[in-house]
Amino acid sequence: MINAHTKLCGIIGHPVRHTISPAMHNAAITHLGVDYTYLAFDVPSTHLAKAVEGMRALDIAGLNVTIPHKVAVLPLVDELDPLAQNIGAINTIVNQNGKLKGYNTDVAGFIEALRAVGFDASGKSVLLLGTGGAARAMGFALAQQGARISIFSRHASLEQAQLLSQNLNRIAQYPVKALELNDDNLRKVITHAKLLVNATSVGMTPNNTEIPLPSNMLKPGMVVFDVVYTPLETRLLKEARKKGCATVSGLDMLVHQGALAFKLWTGENAPLDVMQRAALAELGVKKPAKTKAKPTTAPKTAVALIGFMGAGKSSVGNALAREIGKPFVDIDQRIEEKTGKSIARIFNEEGEKVFRALEKSAIRNASVGSGNIIACGGGAMLDAQNVAILKKHAVIIYLKSSAVVIKQRLSASRSRRPLLAGENWLDTISKLMLEREPLYAQTADITIESSNNSIADTTKLIMQKLEEYENFNF
Repeated sequence: MINAHTKLCGIIGHPVRHTISPAMHNAAITHLGVDYTYLAFDVPSTHLAKAVEGMRALDIAGLNVTIPHKVAVLPLVDELDPLAQNIGAINTIVNQNGKLKGYNTDVAGFIEALRAVGFDASGKSVLLLGTGGAARAMGFALAQQGARISIFSRHASLEQAQLLSQNLNRIAQYPVKALELNDDNLRKVITHAKLLVNATSVGMTPNNTEIPLPSNMLKPGMVVFDVVYTPLETRLLKEARKKGCATVSGLDMLVHQGALAFKLWTGENAPLDVMQRAALAELGVKKPAKTKAKPTTAPKTAVALIGFMGAGKSSVGNALAREIGKPFVDIDQRIEEKTGKSIARIFNEEGEKVFRALEKSAIRNASVGSGNIIACGGGAMLDAQNVAILKKHAVIIYLKSSAVVIKQRLSASRSRRPLLAGENWLDTISKLMLEREPLYAQTADITIESSNNSIADTTKLIMQKLEEYENFNF
């Protein structure tokens, strides 16, 4: 029951009548019994600054941010999460005792939605429609995964597309192109495209008959993702399904990003299935309640520790292996034993590409058919195949440490770390953490804050989390 102690969360955008976020979040609130409520606020662009200041004045605990405010709201918050800063758009604000911090949970939501259909973006040609906040998050996720991205926009927003391509080129493996949305340019790119992403509002209720590109350009075998979720199946998705494409609704992304925002506000793990059922019910689609049954996949017996160099993966991994009686494998150490060379020497003599190939082989051997505790190198999650093999066999635990702690720990050992060989090693750490931390967070099944914890305390926390993890076999 709402009372004087109830904390308020909500969503701001324009328009927001179509949003199903209140149904989704309030279902989670009721299920967990936490003292929160969630409302929708229609905020025109002219009132955005007042609305954000009102959040502070009224002590609103958290807000989601949707079209058209995801970029415009940036200068109105006090601090940005590194991922949000790198993307240049936020969809979630947390009120920390009057200090407003912006986050972007769209990236993880998008990646989870693609994973659900088994799509691996690495090396694939992707056609991205749009330049707004959603497009920025999706483009960032795709660039991190090694996709070949072409951004399309109307002539009026071509400059924004070019700016977005420049931003993504900082982290992309392949050049990101910005093109005007016309039939000639579409035909040149779509022939090779494996994924089409609509990150615009075209096709959203009440304009259900609209489609962002001619349907005759769709081809069988493509994956078509539409960020729009009202209606649940847009005209784009209907036409794509008729053409033999795999289709992904924006609802999957909405639920996953919403769950992450919910945890930022309440500190509680969101009940994904409850949120999805509520969202579907709001859209007039019924989904049977999930019964507690045996896992549909074989129980995982391995544990993989990921995180930045210096996060304590080897030390904690050793301690964890002793506690639960499983073998411990340090991937870097395994590579050194196999080659008879230090990691630094492999980098110097044969280059990073050779090291990454050795790393991939070592991770596969340590993961498949084993119950190992595996300590992965800091850059292992840059490879989508490493992520896939670990996801299949291991519970992935992200040891998260602050930049200050990481720099202190690495000051004595950086001579053994090839990526920190230069004079500007502190700047290198900051840059690498900015790029890699989102990957760790998105990949992990469990995140453990290890900055101020001892090895013993961190190990104990992991043990507790593993006991709660349904599909792990000690």
